[in-house]
Amino acid sequence: MGAYLLLSDYQRSAGDVGRFELLGISDPAGEFLDSSGAFIGEISYLLAGLGDTTNLELDPVAPLGGLLRELGESLEFAGDQLANTDVRPRLAVVDRPSDLAVWRLNRVGEQDFTLASATSGLVLGATEEGLSLVSPSLRNQANLFHFVATENCSDFPEAELGLDIIDDRGPAVYLNEVDRFKNIEGIEDKDVFGYVDAHSHISAYEFIGGRVNYGAPFHKFGVTHALENCEVAHGPWGATGFVELATSGTGPHDTQGWPSFNDWPRYNSLQHHQSYYRWLERAHYSGMKILVNHLVHNEVLCAINPQKQNDCDPMEAILLQIQRMYEMQDYIDAQHGGPGEGWFQIVTSPGEAREVIADGKLAVVLGIEMSKVMHCGEFNGIAECTREDIKERLDRLHQLGVRNMFPVHKFDNAFGGHLPDLTTGVGIGPVLYAGNLLETGHPVEFEECPEGTEYSGDEVDQNAQMQPFGILDQLLFQLDYLGDRFPETPEQLAALDPRKGTDHLCNRRGLTDLGDFLIEELMRRKMMIETDHISRKASARILDITRASDYPVINSHGSWGGTEALRDRIALQGGVTASFGGARGNWVDKLVRDGNRPRPSDQKVGPFGGAGFASDVNGIAQLAANPGTAEDDNNLYPFTSVDGRVRFHKQKTGDREFGLYEGRGVAHYGLYPDQIADMILYSDRPPELINEAVNQLFTSAEAYLRMWERIEKARL
Repeated sequence: MGAYLLLSDYQRSAGDVGRFELLGISDPAGEFLDSSGAFIGEISYLLAGLGDTTNLELDPVAPLGGLLRELGESLEFAGDQLANTDVRPRLAVVDRPSDLAVWRLNRVGEQDFTLASATSGLVLGATEEGLSLVSPSLRNQANLFHFVATENCSDFPEAELGLDIIDDRGPAVYLNEVDRFKNIEGIEDKDVFGYVDAHSHISAYEFIGGRVNYGAPFHKFGVTHALENCEVAHGPWGATGFVELATSGTGPHDTQGWPSFNDWPRYNSLQHHQSYYRWLERAHYSGMKILVNHLVHNEVLCAINPQKQNDCDPMEAILLQIQRMYEMQDYIDAQHGGPGEGWFQIVTSPGEAREVIADGKLAVVLGIEMSKVMHCGEFNGIAECTREDIKERLDRLHQLGVRNMFPVHKFDNAFGGHLPDLTTGVGIGPVLYAGNLLETGHPVEFEECPEGTEYSGDEVDQNAQMQPFGILDQLLFQLDYLGDRFPETPEQLAALDPRKGTDHLCNRRGLTDLGDFLIEELMRRKMMIETDHISRKASARILDITRASDYPVINSHGSWGGTEALRDRIALQGGVTASFGGARGNWVDKLVRDGNRPRPSDQKVGPFGGAGFASDVNGIAQLAANPGTAEDDNNLYPFTSVDGRVRFHKQKTGDREFGLYEGRGVAHYGLYPDQIADMILYSDRPPELINEAVNQLFTSAEAYLRMWERIEKARL
């Protein structure tokens, strides 16, 4: 019936992590637990320390909170004293959650239960003399417990939601329940109200070796463990968190998380986890109905990263993240009464998603975004996988619930060329350029982009051999790219600068034959195809292949989908385009633009195309900043959700009250409801444009579901 911590008290003062009083087994010598509370010892040693339980009931200890007597006094064994201190494990009141404080509840009859130590298997007993542990084979009436209702129990520490449900019906599920969507032509009874985050990375705490993105979306011992102190990954004052220092540019920082959070999270602290499950839940209450979590990894970046604890193998990294997502689902279920009861549910079909949403829950879609997807890299043009490999690995991932895939990410691979990072200066772009060279054995091969148009996708050969005269052009293209890493030329010397910038550069590699095969196999399994990060030539080819089957594709995070012309083609073929979440007028513009891309009228939600957004949370990408000031604070809080059913206050985690206006912007995922309310209140756009942006956002979940349903119905 699940695993539990038996808490008798929790107390803390401001700034303190807090002190627990839990029933558990002590570890005075530190031989059984690591710093996270995980059991790392030998079971046989633990049992020997507690006593011989095969034929002897252990001595009882005084009731919880009183003096504790040693257990196993009858057993003589060496090594139980260290500097006159008893180092023998015992049943005790412990001050920190750990595996030795976890108890498994088992039903015995109608109203009776047993509690067994999850680590040792010994069964808890209660007599007039106190508490004891016995072998399961010696269980008797003293080991049976029943539940008694009580009051004034201590609360286990947790991040607050910071909201009140002000309507007995709870948050709206359907559009026609919300005033702004009533009586709009084309809105149907079961059209879902709410928005989709089309691109997130809530499992990225395990990527690139598992010690880059500090924190976790959940922890079996709660928030005090999930968001404790990043020193374990980033070193004292964050000084050895090389990826954090390189990507965030914030320098040394206070590493303490719970309960003070003095320096993190913030919108631009890219390697501190920003999607703790309670923060996600807060966004769900604001109307988020679908969350697409992309399992993410990069083998080269993992290999060169000195901070790691996980395997760099691409498939193993993805399988670990899939496991973590199901563990997260189980954890949230456990907080709400058992399997399927939690608000976070992984779904594998649009029909299942609609059922989950109808039940007031969040539909979570698993996708994959990685450079060497399914081990299919290439080296000097030689593919590192076969068609049989692709089918076998796709089947395995599909069986595990993956329904969304990027054929290409940051580097060229066996399926096609990637969309180069053409940002200027010395940043992540040169790192990826070097990584592509290391991974593939060749630099990014550039060509002139089509002028005033776009690739058609029906090119006779998307990967034509480079002709001898093209080698000189290639050298010049490389100089253009590398030259753009250097500072801008002084104005007086600009005429002498031979550099042409990078806007004219396109990856000459399109979709390969194996890439064609992958697209066909994805379509055969009715999986969603993401065209972001792939070269413009390859993207056009995917659109050409899928168009014949009325099979929509996805551009889930803005300009990584290539040009606006490509994004329009995606919409016109019934696909979804989403941009990064923004702030105020900028976000209004994005939502209105994406919602009004050209698309068939019969694929709209009423008059709306629907426009979700991409948080890209934990994906080495900033969340949205906010230009507001402290004066804006009083006018915003408290605010009411778009459906009018939830009142939001500032979110509080530990001692930290998070708002938008302290310079942290969207510091964590739970502030997206605040950012939406801020957009409505403070955008400098005309009211009718703001209103349309809100309508496009809150019809995006329905638009996403319809797109997925068209995939399932596509003719092959």
